[in-house]
Amino acid sequence: FFQGGLFEYVSGANFLAESIEWTGYAICAGTLPAIAFSVFTWANTAFGRGIHHHKFYLEKFRDEYPKNRKAIIPFIL
Repeated sequence: FFQGGLFEYVSGANFLAESIEWTGYAICAGTLPAIAFSVFTWANTAFGRGIHHHKFYLEKFRDEYPKNRKAIIPFIL
């Protein structure tokens, strides 16, 4: 499993960063397609894959995996 940076707080730091990037793009573009893509990215990438990866790491590494690490949103989820 990954360590360092955001990975100290969440299992899916790469998914979190990608979702934040697309949210920034949607805000700057201000178009419906950009906003829709941002929502899709959060739903599919962050919450879908991020939570799945977190569960996988918990099962695979059990005692070795940090107990306080969240799936996708630091300190929350």
